[in-house]
Amino acid sequence: MQGEQAIDAARQALDEAVARGELSTAARERIEQWLTDPEYVRYRDAVLEHIERKQFRLLDDLFWTVMPFGTGGRRGRMYPIGTNAMNDRTVGESAQGLADYLRETYGRGATLTAVIAHDTRHNSRQFAEYTAAVLAANGIRAFLFPEHRATPELSFAVRYLGASTGVVISASHNPPSDNGFKCYWRGGSQVVPPHDRGILEKVGAVRAVRDMPLEDAAARGLVEVLTEQVDRAYVDAVVAQAVSDARDVRIAYSPLHGVGLTNVLPVLKKAGFSDVHLVERQCTPDGNFPAVANNIPNPEVDAAMADVIALAQEVDADIALASDPDADRIGVAVRAENGQWCRLSGNQVAALLTWHVLDSLAHSGRVHDGYVVKTYVTTDMMAAIADSYRVRVVGDLPVGFKWIAQTIDREPGEFLFAAEESLGYLRGTYARDKDGAVGALLVAEAAACAKRRGLNLTQVLDELYMRYGYFHEAADSRTLPGREGVARMQELMARFRSDPPERLGPFSVRRLWDFRAHEVRDLQSGVRQSVERPDADMVALELDRPGWRVVVRPSGTEPKVKFYFFGNVSAEEVAAAGGPARARQRCRAEMAELQTALGRFIDSVVGS
Repeated sequence: MQGEQAIDAARQALDEAVARGELSTAARERIEQWLTDPEYVRYRDAVLEHIERKQFRLLDDLFWTVMPFGTGGRRGRMYPIGTNAMNDRTVGESAQGLADYLRETYGRGATLTAVIAHDTRHNSRQFAEYTAAVLAANGIRAFLFPEHRATPELSFAVRYLGASTGVVISASHNPPSDNGFKCYWRGGSQVVPPHDRGILEKVGAVRAVRDMPLEDAAARGLVEVLTEQVDRAYVDAVVAQAVSDARDVRIAYSPLHGVGLTNVLPVLKKAGFSDVHLVERQCTPDGNFPAVANNIPNPEVDAAMADVIALAQEVDADIALASDPDADRIGVAVRAENGQWCRLSGNQVAALLTWHVLDSLAHSGRVHDGYVVKTYVTTDMMAAIADSYRVRVVGDLPVGFKWIAQTIDREPGEFLFAAEESLGYLRGTYARDKDGAVGALLVAEAAACAKRRGLNLTQVLDELYMRYGYFHEAADSRTLPGREGVARMQELMARFRSDPPERLGPFSVRRLWDFRAHEVRDLQSGVRQSVERPDADMVALELDRPGWRVVVRPSGTEPKVKFYFFGNVSAEEVAAAGGPARARQRCRAEMAELQTALGRFIDSVVGS
């Protein structure tokens, strides 16, 4: 009776919170389910405690929606309760929904297997083991890594073991508060339509999560811990992607408290790069990322690269490398001609590696009917380089490496290299996800090749700018958290589609690419043309100068809208300006005007 009275009192408090606008009706409905459904009985006391403490804003954030699958799967902050948080229940529902979808897709009698990996974050091992327990209870044999491993090794293992699916527990470079559940399909690629939607529908329909003790599952052969054989096979597969024998280079490296010591370092060592120096205080696996500035282990951020650059200066290294916590991305810093160290953008590394791979293969006569792949928000310099080697480019893909993986599976000819602007690179067909280890291998090779010629990588980049033109990219974002933030994101995207700006600084906006509507619209004539592209909530504003554009999209893993800016100066203009330095100065000044103008437009829609 006391329990019923407590629930009745909680209901009244919830209704009052809805009336005050502190709680959405959607959150109210989901909280009711967690209070009354026997499936959620273990969480009931925690929910009641939050209501008694009048934490309605927090409850609204935790329950207003069901955490969706985005470009990187399901990812968000950890919290013991809530449909919009990573916890045992949402992980269990994710695993149960995946199991239900597998059974529906393959048939009830099919023999199904899964590979499960996790990073060094808090609760990652717990979530991985619980995923294995749920899959095992549904008759799906789970292969579990004995310790933390890199996301690309999970992709490799799915292919190597011929598994039906894969799961990695990781939130990549997010803050320590976050974690994630990312699904892979047979073949080792992240799930794409229709599987991502199918899994999400099954997750949403889960009523009961079936699980079993991990020890029982192991005794019945439904859970098996993988051996070092998979690790060795993976390292060998990555090392096989080398395109040069140049190895004389000194490297400073940091795993940023993540899993990079299980893939990046073994690959560099096995490939013959013996002069590698580690940031020792960032080598300890730790989900708090304590020795990383601001505890944000993102190698796209200058502060995260500060320690490895300091080590590079101390040991007189040629390059500095840092992998993110699940080691699928690699950050790069180099010493410039003036002796100062600078972090290279993902687009600059993408251009360098495209040239390094294609030029090396061309010199050995290994460029045939091949192709490179990039996303729409990755530098167009990749295409310019590939064209010069008569290599095809698939380059209009939405954000997310899963689309690159899908292309590798579908495109005829030999896959040579792929990149995305957020430090993701892949060469070879051993995996279907970006790999910080193969990125590190190729960057180290490129630096060693440059050193043979008495150059560093910034000088090589300048050579490429003289040959192909100067390409400049910039990125920005606007954080819009919570239920209100989602509504503002939707409003902003709708405005871009219905009433985009006619001018942005010194540029006129000529055409609008709408990846969701699958069309290009000429803003002067109003003429619409259909285009075949994967579905994505993304628009691009094509400006009145060739190669200049702005791309806008909501993030699939964080509460923010992202903006990408692209511009270039032709090789002829670079030469006329006397080299890349002045072309770079001019391009950056115009890009700054463009960014400022777009910021004013955004403020007019969602506020500053």
